[in-house]
Amino acid sequence: MSDAPRGRGLSVRRATIEDAEALAEMAQGLNAHQGDPVSSFSPAAARRDGFGEAPCWTALIAERDGRPVGYAMFHAAYDAPHAARGLYLQDLFVNDGERRQGVGRALMTAVAREARQAGCIFFWWTAKQWNTEALAFYRKLGAMADTVVAHALFGEAFDQLIDGDTTAVIPPPPARHGSGAGSDGQKARSAPRTRPRTRAR
Repeated sequence: MSDAPRGRGLSVRRATIEDAEALAEMAQGLNAHQGDPVSSFSPAAARRDGFGEAPCWTALIAERDGRPVGYAMFHAAYDAPHAARGLYLQDLFVNDGERRQGVGRALMTAVAREARQAGCIFFWWTAKQWNTEALAFYRKLGAMADTVVAHALFGEAFDQLIDGDTTAVIPPPPARHGSGAGSDGQKARSAPRTRPRTRAR
């Protein structure tokens, strides 16, 4: 997917495995801004998780005259109440010298186009309350804001939930051929497999 140039040599395209180093460099800049581990997202991690046998995410790169100036990272999402497919925006980053130059809007537009081409009708993201610049940008896009409390389990808490549960795991009953339903006749609803926040700068 390639977006049309947007003045002064700006364009947006799908990232490839050759972009792993550029993605890692920009992601580490975003990590530092967010207070996340700077060294975790390496070029090797980008190649493994974005371009391996089972990619976890898709990335778009914004370029000005062939030079990377920002990126967006997203993956699949689902809204069960509306039975609708969508995308979850994980990261949005624009280099310092390129802000307020249309790069962020070009990336958001490109993500929306990716969503439409994939048969989705929405994409969503979260932002930290202290990131007032990002919040103002999203308001200008016409994004709806909702008050939620995001939760996540990482590290020790994640392991403790799994290892500390002694409840016997009962296998589900065999699926009825062609029914797609459980034993009570109701279809199961899968929770969106998303990290509950978007990192933006």
